[in-house]
Amino acid sequence: MTMQECQSYVYSFAKRNYVMSDESTIHNLDSDELLVKSSVHLPNIRGDYRFNVQLRDLSFVKTGGLCDVLFYPKDEEDLIDFLRNKPSNLRALCLGNMSNTLVPDGGIRGCVISLSKFMTNISLQEESANVQAGTCLNALIIACVSQGLSCCEKLYCIPGTMGGAIVTNAGVPDFEISDVLVEVNVVDHQGQRFSLKKTALNMEYRNGNVPKHFIITSAVLKTSPCNKDKLGSAINEMLEKRRRTQPVGQPTLGCTFKNPSGYKAWELIMNAGCDGMSIGDARISDIHMNFFVNSGEASSSDFIRLIQLVKDKVFQSSGIMLEEEINVIGEEN
Repeated sequence: MTMQECQSYVYSFAKRNYVMSDESTIHNLDSDELLVKSSVHLPNIRGDYRFNVQLRDLSFVKTGGLCDVLFYPKDEEDLIDFLRNKPSNLRALCLGNMSNTLVPDGGIRGCVISLSKFMTNISLQEESANVQAGTCLNALIIACVSQGLSCCEKLYCIPGTMGGAIVTNAGVPDFEISDVLVEVNVVDHQGQRFSLKKTALNMEYRNGNVPKHFIITSAVLKTSPCNKDKLGSAINEMLEKRRRTQPVGQPTLGCTFKNPSGYKAWELIMNAGCDGMSIGDARISDIHMNFFVNSGEASSSDFIRLIQLVKDKVFQSSGIMLEEEINVIGEEN
């Protein structure tokens, strides 16, 4: 929805009501329950705004509350214009594909930025790939395979975006995105551009160490020529393995916990007697115990409580405090 389309658009969140006026202003009609301050002027943009968005509809785990504003920038310039012209009192944060993110039931106040609608271009060369941050990893991998290029095919079936993969340094036991990353292009919340070499990030296990005030807009990755049939066979083998060992196709957060040094999180969970544990419709997968799945109508609070319960059980059993691999972003109530 463009600004022109959303003139006079009325939306509500619980007991709170706002009106999008012809001047692109959100007016608060209930000052006791303020979400977005009155007289918030949203900048004109070329992408799309959405309002009163149920984030559970965008989340892989199918939970999460509302966000006030969802912004899909058309391109990097559109994102920069928004950041430079948005009101200083409007909180804005960027989310990826929400495949490893849990949004609490209270949702997210302010504006969520998503690059996954428009910023998905891929440019391939023999030795490099320039990839916009909203691109799904699988789309990049398929594009590389079609050109006979090896890049990050070991991450096939990880349902994240390029930006999210870099922020989390997504990986499997013998590969991380940092193995092929050359540099990232980012903008800060004032709309200033920067380019960061991989060496400047000091990337770690499941942590890209990207400063919180940066939004990744694109990345350059290393590629190398490889036989298409060989790449295709390798991807099919990985897909079959994941179907056997992970709850592929179920609403899940992906791996819930990082593997502590020298241990496997799923083994610690199993040894703590957490087999089959559930709270509400949030439960530990029967296929892989480090995957928590939504077996019906789970809430985010169900997952948060289950995560804490498992952490407590593992600590009591082993003395090891598990650290979440997922990100929890938003308001609990």
